[in-house]
Amino acid sequence: MTTGISIAIPIGFLILAGLLAWYLAHAKGRWALKAFLTVFVAFYSLEVWNALDSYLGWAAREPMPQRALLVSAMVREPNPAKRDDGAIFLWVVPLAQDEPGPFAYEPISGEPRAYRLPYSRAMHEQTAAAMQAMRKSGRPVLIERQGLPGEREGRDGTDGDRSTFNDEDGDTGFRMRELPPPSLPEKTPR
Repeated sequence: MTTGISIAIPIGFLILAGLLAWYLAHAKGRWALKAFLTVFVAFYSLEVWNALDSYLGWAAREPMPQRALLVSAMVREPNPAKRDDGAIFLWVVPLAQDEPGPFAYEPISGEPRAYRLPYSRAMHEQTAAAMQAMRKSGRPVLIERQGLPGEREGRDGTDGDRSTFNDEDGDTGFRMRELPPPSLPEKTPR
């Protein structure tokens, strides 16, 4: 296994590509068609290889969606003795998702997904505060991916009952905030 992906599928595609190349080299016909088929099989193999990561149960290496609800989180702190840079694992329910590739797994709405983020002290503190607030209040936490540091909006988290867990000194690229309690519609007498 390499990076959590079985090597059997890529080897299978290489065997198919090799058989196709062998057949095309010995078959009579148009060279343009043979070249097209060879390039097509190569690109198809690469696309399937890139899409395999979206089917795995491991944390995704792709970017997190713009907005998501935090389900749970785990922080693995750096360990220089083991040459481990650390990581932050977030289990989230995407609210807005980018268009998946043609062979990628298309999740059902509301299906949680695990993501792996590089470790930073600021993100560690923000995640810990969000998890503590979730345990204490039982309300969900919204994660919003921010743009580049110059593109950030000037929201301070003081609007209404929402509290923000951002560390102003460290730019994490994410904004986590607790959602307000749901407001129920008023009962109308019959």
